[in-house]
Amino acid sequence: MKLTPLIVTLLFASSVSAQTPRMSAGIGAAQVDAIYPDIEKLYMDLHRNPELAFHEQRTAATLAARVKPSGYEVTTGVGGTGVVAILKNGPGPIVMLRTELDALPIEEKTGLPFASRAKTKIDSGEIVPVSHMCGHDIHMSAWVGVAELMAKNRERWHGTLMLVGQPAEEIVSGATAMLRDGLFTSFPKPDYALSMHDEHTLPAGVIGFHSGYFRANSTGLDMTVYGKAAMARFRRARSIR
Repeated sequence: MKLTPLIVTLLFASSVSAQTPRMSAGIGAAQVDAIYPDIEKLYMDLHRNPELAFHEQRTAATLAARVKPSGYEVTTGVGGTGVVAILKNGPGPIVMLRTELDALPIEEKTGLPFASRAKTKIDSGEIVPVSHMCGHDIHMSAWVGVAELMAKNRERWHGTLMLVGQPAEEIVSGATAMLRDGLFTSFPKPDYALSMHDEHTLPAGVIGFHSGYFRANSTGLDMTVYGKAAMARFRRARSIR
């Protein structure tokens, strides 16, 4: 399998979610137009029903149910709530396409007719609003679009397509959980790994591509605060008692 057909299909699937102009290379634009209404409905459904990190049960089940009919071997519960879907299509490289599943504890105030009104109880017992504010709903719907288009066009490529739905991206824990649960030992180890993200710096209708590592970073900050005045007041209050 050449890498090009999968990348082209990924671009088509991304254009499905972004309502970008018609494209024509490898996969026919008519196929994209045909699945667009259904993919848009999926996007709205995922947007209305967000779930926080490691609680993406409905989200994972939705994605699994969408790709199974296309012939994928689907495994759920990887790394907690992760999804792995494999489509084998003869000899050739293994290509992985990854999406995130989780949403954020943020209240949505977009006013959209399909806006999230979801709320959930977190471990502390607090009730928090939940919404997709980082584009994971777009990524997931594009991921499903890729799955359907690649399955319908098996004659154009050969190899193995590995679709991964990663939980808990927002808290930087889901990838490690999936790896520890055997992502690259219980399943094929990919020769190529692709990910995607919506991009606010590009005009609507434009899709960018970057090889190698890109915007993959996690930064921590350790801070020590010295409050001498506060400690002095604490000592005085304690001595009074």
